[in-house]
Amino acid sequence: MRRSSFSFPVTTLAGSSIKNIPPVIDSHHVGSKYRRKFMISSATAGILEPLTQAERIIWQKRILNYELTTPPVFIIGFWRSGTTLLHNLLCQDPAAAYTTTFQTVFPNLVLTQSWWLKPLINHLVPARRPYDNVSMDMDFPQEEDFGLMNIQPSTIYKFFLFPADFDRIIEEELFTGNLNPNLLTQWKEAYRGMIAKAIFNTGGTRYIGKNPCHLTRIGLLKVMFPDAKFIFIHRHPYKVIESLYHFILSVFPGVQLQDVPTDFSRENVFNLYKKSMDAYFCDRDKIQSSNLIELKMDDFMEDIPWHLKAIYEKFGLGDFSKVSSVFNQYLNQNPAPERKPKPPTPETTGLVDRYASDIMQKLGYSRNTTVDSALANPDKIFQFVSVEKLQKVS
Repeated sequence: MRRSSFSFPVTTLAGSSIKNIPPVIDSHHVGSKYRRKFMISSATAGILEPLTQAERIIWQKRILNYELTTPPVFIIGFWRSGTTLLHNLLCQDPAAAYTTTFQTVFPNLVLTQSWWLKPLINHLVPARRPYDNVSMDMDFPQEEDFGLMNIQPSTIYKFFLFPADFDRIIEEELFTGNLNPNLLTQWKEAYRGMIAKAIFNTGGTRYIGKNPCHLTRIGLLKVMFPDAKFIFIHRHPYKVIESLYHFILSVFPGVQLQDVPTDFSRENVFNLYKKSMDAYFCDRDKIQSSNLIELKMDDFMEDIPWHLKAIYEKFGLGDFSKVSSVFNQYLNQNPAPERKPKPPTPETTGLVDRYASDIMQKLGYSRNTTVDSALANPDKIFQFVSVEKLQKVS
């Protein structure tokens, strides 16, 4: 029976390497009541280290020599903007390759030890995320930066471990392209290796990545993958900021190594939003129009099949009619989870109205928008999709 609690005796550092843990925690204080959790995490990584080294020996040459033959597709929307659903859908295509949840937790063992470790971890992980009731499984697609933190030290996702250092981590780590040359080289090598492992692990040929952190990495990604495709999915800033604020507070108890500061507020989340979105609009023109799709979450929810078909046609991802049935099957098997979204507070709307009105204008949103009709009525989200409609679109 799957557990329901989102509290664990270890952090995700248990899947890291002994060499990587010190630079991840460097300059961050582990709270006294979390030291046991940190020590168990480090000890677990130490126990698994021989297996980590074995996988490196077996696979290193193939990973270093691997070259992408198909341009990757990057989903780059801000957190809580519909990126998870879009990612999960695109990854249903048999040609898709992606980082799984297991790979992000155990990136050093995914190719050799998943046969025994994955069922064990699946048993320990809750079947649904507590903050939005979305299904969880070690084989499901996952955000890359969770795994990147376990193979190199540069990522803002350290704020999940060290919430008291949230603002400093954002300031120092958000813009990956500004890292010093050694750290930047390490990040690029780690990311290429992660993609190669994802392709070997899933057997796909087209890499589909979902990573909100990429909003600030467009220039870097264009250098690494010149013909990459980008899907920018967005939602009203009132709603994503409010949602991410509650999301973060829900995740902290399960992974933190510091107490959450009493003054942690929506302003911390807003600053992350503002920096990320400003970076996107600054670098958006670096992407050829033929390689960019901008998509409003509400529109996507209204007609999922039509938008999937449009993505396939614009990016040349293949014959949509041959894969439309897998999308329909996924949607039928994964009905909209029950959730009660938090309405934006005056603090959230005030911050956006005062400091991000330009972003709202660029995205085509207005002030004081009511709650998404689709999210206010969760069952409505998937009722638009039916076998007949998919057949019609295809």
